[in-house]
Amino acid sequence: MRNKFSAIENELNGSFKERRDETRGLLIGLLARQHVLLLGPPGTAKSAMVEDLCTRIGGRYFRWLLSKTTTPEELYGPVSLAALENDSYRRVTTGKAPEADLWFLDEIWKSNSAVLNMNLSALNERLFFNDGTPTMLPLQMAVGASNELPEGDELSALWDRFLLRYMVAYIRDPRNFAAMLTGNGGAASTRTTISMDELDSAQAAVAQVDIAKIVRHLAGLRQEMNKLHIPVSDRRWKQSLDLVKAHAWLQGRTEATEEDLEILAHALWQTPDQRVQVKQTIMALANPIVQAVNDLMDEAVETYQNAMAAPEDKATDAGRESNKKFKMVLHKLEGLLNDAQAKGKDTGRIQEAREQVASWNKEVVEKCLGI
Repeated sequence: MRNKFSAIENELNGSFKERRDETRGLLIGLLARQHVLLLGPPGTAKSAMVEDLCTRIGGRYFRWLLSKTTTPEELYGPVSLAALENDSYRRVTTGKAPEADLWFLDEIWKSNSAVLNMNLSALNERLFFNDGTPTMLPLQMAVGASNELPEGDELSALWDRFLLRYMVAYIRDPRNFAAMLTGNGGAASTRTTISMDELDSAQAAVAQVDIAKIVRHLAGLRQEMNKLHIPVSDRRWKQSLDLVKAHAWLQGRTEATEEDLEILAHALWQTPDQRVQVKQTIMALANPIVQAVNDLMDEAVETYQNAMAAPEDKATDAGRESNKKFKMVLHKLEGLLNDAQAKGKDTGRIQEAREQVASWNKEVVEKCLGI
């Protein structure tokens, strides 16, 4: 079962460049039955990525583009005329959100107050009131997307309904950009799918993941968040356990470790300017080796971009200097790899970083030094 989720993750990563965090977050949201928010400018493949994933799941999928003129009928179904004749205000929900397992709500903040209030109950309690009768929704995960951050206190409750939040940026790496331009628009040649029964089984397995050993780490992390003056509600801490369990299960573990806390880097920030601090704090606890890799990759990205942007008359000097820096980064990555192997840690991120830096080094040397 886990292999299918891993296959989907690999296929999506192959189709959507530089979207590894978002892909992992969508899968974890699905396994944990928690909602995911994608924020970013137009044209960053937010819709395409969600569409690709959701159409791989054998459930019912509902997608809608919201606006200030969107009515409750568009999302939750029109009122039955036959029911009105019997003094009943019952909606016909066929093909609408109340019958769907997966939702994608684009431009999530643009809804009016009537739609907003109905969405709040649906997303939080998974309740839909039809003619006053509460009905439990089959909703597994809702994904919201927007080109902008929410504005106004009336949207703060909706913002809080999304446990995982991602800032989606344009592709940075020129080669990934070229691959996107010449690729097949996000359609993988192999398309792994999952039935609802398989999803139910996976969610049941996730629920059984043992978290006893990481509870004290969460308590320590809470103290660190308080020191940073980043408030995190008790409800969000509680729900975060579901994310940790799902992360552990995807990694092939039945017992959560501190490494699984890294998913919380996308759950505990409230404003975009807090993201770096939150991630650094969590990674220092969850996986200091990966944090060191991330720091080295930031250095390598800057080196690569500066070298590739160097004017022709300075290209040789830029190439030589960059080559030295890349060699130093690769040396440090080699040390981190040895450290991770000695401690029995996952080395996938380090291997990936080494390959990327070596590729950048080769490209810079070819362009700037002609070698």
